[in-house]
Amino acid sequence: MITNIIIGALIFGYAGWTLFRYVKKTKKGKCGSCSIAKTCSSNCDSVNYSK
Repeated sequence: MITNIIIGALIFGYAGWTLFRYVKKTKKGKCGSCSIAKTCSSNCDSVNYSK
């Protein structure tokens, strides 16, 4: 019984941590959450309004 509670807590804890990390990354935007954002040559900060 106690092992089932521990395993359940671990599963829900990991799911909560993953969801928290996902929300944190999405708030940063496309290039803010990228692992190579510092060395990337794309213009994430510039906005292209031409069509």
